Amino acid sequence: MKSIFENAALIDWLSAQDPLASYGYMDCRACLLAQYLRFRGFEEVVVDTDSAYLEAHRFNPRQFPPHWNDIAVRKPWTFGAALGRAREML
Repeated sequence: MKSIFENAALIDWLSAQDPLASYGYMDCRACLLAQYLRFRGFEEVVVDTDSAYLEAHRFNPRQFPPHWNDIAVRKPWTFGAALGRAREML
């Protein structure tokens, strides 16, 4: 399995999502990146624009790779649109 913060891993996960399904970017516990990290096995995840606060690292956030927030923040907030942005940016 690819590393959690590897660009290809995010693209693989986005490819498996319903392209028409939407996500709420403003929800730091259920946004695109929080959903991805929960899929990768982290039960308690909170994200901000550049970091992930994971249950074991609450006081030591993990920085997102460059462009990950750019992929999530731009509209439309659908998984298909995010996949297109990810393929373009990464």
